[in-house]
Amino acid sequence: MTKPTVRKRETYHVGNLVPLLLSAAREMLEEVGPTKLSMRALSERVGVSSAAIYHHYSNRAELIVHLAALGFRELGKVHAVRDKTAPSLQKLRTGCLTYLNFARSNPALYQLMFGPECSAETISPVLLKAREEAFNELMEAVAEILNLDKEIEEVHDAAFSIWSYTHGLASLVIHGAMQPPPNMTEEGLIDKTLQGFAHLLNATQGTANSPA
Repeated sequence: MTKPTVRKRETYHVGNLVPLLLSAAREMLEEVGPTKLSMRALSERVGVSSAAIYHHYSNRAELIVHLAALGFRELGKVHAVRDKTAPSLQKLRTGCLTYLNFARSNPALYQLMFGPECSAETISPVLLKAREEAFNELMEAVAEILNLDKEIEEVHDAAFSIWSYTHGLASLVIHGAMQPPPNMTEEGLIDKTLQGFAHLLNATQGTANSPA
């Protein structure tokens, strides 16, 4: 196996070392997975001393947090790019597809974002802020779909439901627990699963408020 090329130290200066570290850490994450992502390996990849890395990140856990936060910021940005004039159903389909595409394009980063190293018990302010920003962007999109004010409870509940659905679908696909038929596109997968929800809701609509 060809050993990854070590970047020359002259290719960075203090002002751009942090983005360089995150970029290299992200590459390593997708190549070798989180277990082999270490401060020592990262220093070798970038071509800087371990001391230079520890100047910015006190330990591996802090590096992981910032890497996951980067993922959530990117997720928020891809949701922000949307056609606000499109019909509501098309907005919903496009939003779900955007999420699925992000997860499938960045499988290791996506799993890190929701993995045990970024659990609610250990979440840092940096990661919490990035996660909230991503969810806030999703709520903006949902408010447009429902034509409601973003601050009302229905929008929050709907956004949480969409995130739960797309996260579950993306995780199943990434882990290989469910694969669409060979002739089915990602758009087709989104359509099929959304139609499944529609069938369930239509079938239960008449019994939702029925007495027990």
